[in-house]
Amino acid sequence: MLKLALTAKWIVALVLSLMLAVVCAVLAQWQIDRSVIPNSDNQTWTKVSYVSLDSVAEPTKPFSFVEISKVGSEKVLTLVSTRVVHNPENAVLIADRVQVDGTKGYWLVIPAFTVNSQLFMAVGFIPNLNASKIALAQAKLLMSAQSFQPMAGRYLPSEAPQPALQENLYPTMSVAQLINLNPSSRPVYYAGFMAVTRPNVYTHLPGVEPITIGLAKSDSQLNWLSAFYAIEWTVFAGFAIFMWWRLLADSYKKQQEALLEASE
Repeated sequence: MLKLALTAKWIVALVLSLMLAVVCAVLAQWQIDRSVIPNSDNQTWTKVSYVSLDSVAEPTKPFSFVEISKVGSEKVLTLVSTRVVHNPENAVLIADRVQVDGTKGYWLVIPAFTVNSQLFMAVGFIPNLNASKIALAQAKLLMSAQSFQPMAGRYLPSEAPQPALQENLYPTMSVAQLINLNPSSRPVYYAGFMAVTRPNVYTHLPGVEPITIGLAKSDSQLNWLSAFYAIEWTVFAGFAIFMWWRLLADSYKKQQEALLEASE
């Protein structure tokens, strides 16, 4: 079979197969680079992109959004945008929040409605409890606009529910828990919540600051779709060489059978 493999026809076929395998290997390496996001350690991102909330999340579906992606050498933060009707009279406070600079305090959280669903929004940060209670009372008195208003921010996963610390004060940002406090005629809701990091109507209240959030400390994240594509391209690379060998083996087998028949 080696003699057959060294003929011009099969050498050319081998070269073409190797070229195809190299292309597949390069694509596999590219997907590998995209699939692993290095450890997050509150470093800033190098690029920000905006997408519609409904393009990355569906009401009642599990949270599956990856807000940090790697494009080449850039770390991209994807923010989401949507239009909502605020419901400040049902606002609550979330304790144990930390700003990027290390300041500890509370989030002011407002229930809202999109066209199709419910969405909870963390709209401001307050450093101490007394100021938080005052801001909460003032927020509840704000008149909610009856028209849909544009909002944008970071779409983050819900936390595990825990018992309330006080009335309207909770230790975790649990969407399911807050939904139970805000029954409505619209039972569907987003599994995650929006953290609004820009100044808004609520940050104009005394003591309320814009939320700042870095990249939470975590292990390296894995983009499973890119990882799957990397495996797929690797398989294609191996398949290109396998096909050359398989076709060569079949051709050699037919050659031997023809010689056997001719000798009989």
